Amino acid sequence: MNVFQIYALTFRRRQYKTEKNSDFQIMAKTRKRQDAIREPQQQRSQQRVELILEVCKQLISEKGCAALKMGDIAAAADISIGSIYQYFPNKRAIIEALATHYLDQFRAQSLTMLGEAPDDLEALWNIAMDIHEANYRMHREDPVVRDIWMGSATDKSLQDISEQDRVTTVDEVFELAQHLFKPGKHEEVKEMLSLFLDFGQISVTRAVELDEAAGRRKIEMAKDLLSSCWQGSVMPLAKARKR
Repeated sequence: MNVFQIYALTFRRRQYKTEKNSDFQIMAKTRKRQDAIREPQQQRSQQRVELILEVCKQLISEKGCAALKMGDIAAAADISIGSIYQYFPNKRAIIEALATHYLDQFRAQSLTMLGEAPDDLEALWNIAMDIHEANYRMHREDPVVRDIWMGSATDKSLQDISEQDRVTTVDEVFELAQHLFKPGKHEEVKEMLSLFLDFGQISVTRAVELDEAAGRRKIEMAKDLLSSCWQGSVMPLAKARKR
């Protein structure tokens, strides 16, 4: 192979490498453009969903869930009904989305209040009562929350959502507090925590049906009952404290 052949072969290799790199650059730029297109679309979709939910909150606070209509939502959001149906097949789906949002938000708030693993059952009890109070205030002060859960008694879908949230909450709380209880009593502890959540929610639901003063009395009565149950049913399941 003479020098001219070697030069020609080298040139062809460089040209192929350049063309290959150019192809990769074009592909990379194309992917970037596609990503740039896809991301705003996803962002716009998220913004559209948030707009629909915010409008629904406002309409529910004014008229209640029963009076909520897809046409009113579209008019208030200044979008077409077809745009709403892209994300929600019906009114119930919107209400379920709002319910899930509130439950997730409150569970996150509760875990923040719980913080790290409590040192003892007294600390766990005090935090539980703070969470119970926060739950009452949320239902008392937010008409949307109140209206959604008032209607849950006859709505199987909302009941299922609430049940799943209760199970998740019990698991998360127990995960942080299990070190306080006897090893052989863990399932019993989880059952007790579940009952406490049920009773706490029932007391909140009943209290918000009353005026502020009467509601406060009912909440305090509920706390007294919960305290008695805690002392009689939960405390005996605790590990012996080290001296």
